[in-house]
Amino acid sequence: MSESSRDQPVRIHVTAQRRADDIESSLSRKGIQVFHCPSIITTPVLEDQNLPGITRRIIESPPDLVIVTTGVGLRGWLAAADQTGLKEPLLGALRGARFLARGAKANGAILAEGLNVEWVSQKETAEDVASYLEGEDLTGTKAVVQHHGMGADGLDDVVRSLGAEVTPVVTYKYTESEDSDALRRSIIDATTGERVGVLFTSAGGAEAWMRHVSVQEREALRRLSADGTTGLFAVGSVTAQPLLDAGLTAIVPQRFRLGALLKRVAMWAESFPEASLGETAS
Repeated sequence: MSESSRDQPVRIHVTAQRRADDIESSLSRKGIQVFHCPSIITTPVLEDQNLPGITRRIIESPPDLVIVTTGVGLRGWLAAADQTGLKEPLLGALRGARFLARGAKANGAILAEGLNVEWVSQKETAEDVASYLEGEDLTGTKAVVQHHGMGADGLDDVVRSLGAEVTPVVTYKYTESEDSDALRRSIIDATTGERVGVLFTSAGGAEAWMRHVSVQEREALRRLSADGTTGLFAVGSVTAQPLLDAGLTAIVPQRFRLGALLKRVAMWAESFPEASLGETAS
């Protein structure tokens, strides 16, 4: 670390769009400088003209199995149904189904609606859901798979291969950010050898960020993330995987939650003996 960097405050670049303001507020109170560089943008598709029709078909022919991959996706679907007066009929159609949740957030969204959850993936991956269903005979079963914003994750094919009739539901989509300048600034800053961190809340966001990294920058990030000078923070193991696949070192909290991640960022920032942190809010 250079002498000139000793007087520089710790800087964090936030690749998340959702809850970016909450993240900035939390870290700024610790005296950390926060910069926004959203790598993917979440686009609701509540206005999708196909969604009400899909919802009505599900109401008319209630499913036996529902797989929820994201909490925000389920909430978005119910919000869209509410706009067309279909929320209560939809919930009524779903009450008799087996619910599988791809992680704690999906589980929380299901429970918030008074629905029962059969199983929750602790690994929070589509592969884990597929493993749970392995060997089942779903012949004649009607299944609904609510997808995350990155599109197909293979679950439709898995459930269909077990004999079920599958109806996919998508309520939001991810698109890559057009603000490549902010992404490039975050990458350049992360390779300076100063106290810089980059925060990721989704695997798609990490993948999109890595697509802007050159070969030379990747080598610098490997070295700097390994010795802890550059902190690459991921909310969970799934989010960290694109970074690990690139040979980088990721910092992941024990609990895969945003609050735990922000505490880990603060601990990292305070770990530099000469850390320059601004005044914290009282």
